[in-house]
Amino acid sequence: MNKPAAKTSKPKAERQDYDSPWKEVLEQFFEQCFEFFFPEAHAAIDWSRGVEFLDKEMQQIVADAELGRRLADKLAKVWLRDGTELRVIVHLEVQGERQREFEERIYVYSFRSFDRYRCPVASFAILTDEHPNWRPSEFSYRALGTELRLKFGSLKLLDFAADWNKLAANPNPFAVVVMAHLKALETKRAPQLRYRWKLEIIKGLYDRGYSPLYVRQLMRFIDWVLRLPMELEPHFKADLAKIEEEHRMQYVTSWERLGREDGLKEGLQKGATAITLRQLQRKVGVLSARVEKRIRTLPLETVERLSEALLDFKTSRDLNVWLKEHAK
Repeated sequence: MNKPAAKTSKPKAERQDYDSPWKEVLEQFFEQCFEFFFPEAHAAIDWSRGVEFLDKEMQQIVADAELGRRLADKLAKVWLRDGTELRVIVHLEVQGERQREFEERIYVYSFRSFDRYRCPVASFAILTDEHPNWRPSEFSYRALGTELRLKFGSLKLLDFAADWNKLAANPNPFAVVVMAHLKALETKRAPQLRYRWKLEIIKGLYDRGYSPLYVRQLMRFIDWVLRLPMELEPHFKADLAKIEEEHRMQYVTSWERLGREDGLKEGLQKGATAITLRQLQRKVGVLSARVEKRIRTLPLETVERLSEALLDFKTSRDLNVWLKEHAK
């Protein structure tokens, strides 16, 4: 039985963990995440109806709960395939450290989500810590004839290390995410080994036949989770250039943190924005001056996400909703 833990106070300087690349990769590959980790849930969701991320609502729930540090949280609204058009809030946790009150926090977030939306809440935990025997999966207590129990989906990334070849052969982008994270844990105190694995995983991106957008998005995660000491960065930059030359491709993200010229980045920003604006006009019609100006001020990463999302737009309202949710 899990006993409720005492509240913990907020850190003096709240860390922006929800802005981490884990959150970014969860949002970019949300459907693929469920396909990889939770196939039964993935099969029950009607992905053709899209996903609505509820970041502001999640931040409020987290702030109200005051239950400690988290690595990443995502709250999204999806629909099921059962024909009833039932709305379901899916709460996804990525937990990076062993934590006594973790199960209670899952329960509090789940209850607050239900209280806010009055619809079923499905909770999932992806455990990224290094403790193989720590496997929280439910919160419960009994008191004077009252019994409460919340069981949630839970899995351990360490379990995937047993079959590396299977991961390497899996085309799902989250296979790459898991590979990078596992090697980050394995090479904490071995920078040279981390260097080799980082290059190996990046080479694998090209062999998988991913689109340039997928490669850029996954490169951001790999670059973040497999950080190298500063003295190895110039060598890594040179080796990375050789890989890109071999494949006759260059992806801006791989150079951004390694010091590529600001002028080129600015040019790429303008070019990507211009192409996206033309695509939008074809999809939803003439844009207002206000909307066009707003899009021109978006950072490159957001423009790239918009260029992919617009494929599902039907009217200018779809664009406005997307900008409201993703271009804060």
